[in-house]
Amino acid sequence: MAKDSANNIDLHKWQDLLTHDGAFAVDPGQKIVYWSASAEQLLGHAAKDVVGRPCYEILGGKDADNYRICRPDCPVMANARRGRTTVDYDLLCTATTGLEKRLNVTVAVSRKNRHDFQVLYLFRDVSERRRIEEFARKASTTLHQLLSEENGDPVEEVEEDPTPLPKLSRREIQVLRLLAAGTTTQQIAETLSIRPLTARNHVSRLLTKLGVDSRLQAVVYASRKRLI
Repeated sequence: MAKDSANNIDLHKWQDLLTHDGAFAVDPGQKIVYWSASAEQLLGHAAKDVVGRPCYEILGGKDADNYRICRPDCPVMANARRGRTTVDYDLLCTATTGLEKRLNVTVAVSRKNRHDFQVLYLFRDVSERRRIEEFARKASTTLHQLLSEENGDPVEEVEEDPTPLPKLSRREIQVLRLLAAGTTTQQIAETLSIRPLTARNHVSRLLTKLGVDSRLQAVVYASRKRLI
């Protein structure tokens, strides 16, 4: 049999990966099988200290509200097991220096078969970028208030962190639960017996109502707020 047969190609040679991003790969049990030099530079952990250990123990990643995203059977792994994709997301991690970093994460899956796969995480430090974005947002709000006062317009109070839970319809709850299961827009449409365009609109309105930018963030937010 030819050595390069499609069934024999080793898809898991991450050491050949060329990228400036930090990178690590995990097996179906979430144990780290590869840790790049860039990952060590960003977070301080050496490969010899992390390979073979669960990724959630090393990263301990949380979202901006201090909710732990890195955990056993996280949404990323749930998607990988179902053959679903995961959109990019932000993660707060603490480096070995004690410095907290905001990482933007991209996920890819190398799959030999249903039970033999590895998940590759590519991440980059966006801490400064997010600080600039937050500064710009606050500066814009302040400028709006100053202009309103100068023009004699009533100034609306701006809440830094609006906490009231959004009121979701029965259909939106159904869509949210399907998102948590890792379903695609097409599968949502088939499950709810609606058109794909209608399903897409439901997802879009749901993200807007929850104040998030991605499906993964919607699932994490809903889980933290116990909406599902």
